[in-house]
Amino acid sequence: MNILFDTNILLDVYIRREPFFEHSSLLMANAEQGIITGWVSSTSITTIHYLVGKWRDKKAANKIIESTLKIFNVSTVNRAVLEGALTLGFSDYEDAVLHQSAIFNNLDGILTRNKKDFSKASFAIFTPEELLALL
Repeated sequence: MNILFDTNILLDVYIRREPFFEHSSLLMANAEQGIITGWVSSTSITTIHYLVGKWRDKKAANKIIESTLKIFNVSTVNRAVLEGALTLGFSDYEDAVLHQSAIFNNLDGILTRNKKDFSKASFAIFTPEELLALL
């Protein structure tokens, strides 16, 4: 199963956000072990680097990005994805880009804590609890 991890799921793990850390870290471990094939958007990578750099420092941010790239495939974000995202009618453009990137890469779904943000999605959207129950 090819799953695109939303930025919020990764940040739950990297900055140990409670009460979300446990489920998000279990799913990241599933990706690391190959139980699911984890994907991350290139836009999520830059956002995570920026936020972790502010939370900690640049060295920590670089280390987190290195480990992320060892675990996850990176989904394509190109002109077609960015233009397609504009046509979806999502309230948040970043979420629309994630959706289009998942479609472009033929992924099975998106993992997010903000399922309502993807109410216009044309494929599976999972919360951590839903995906864990499915696995």
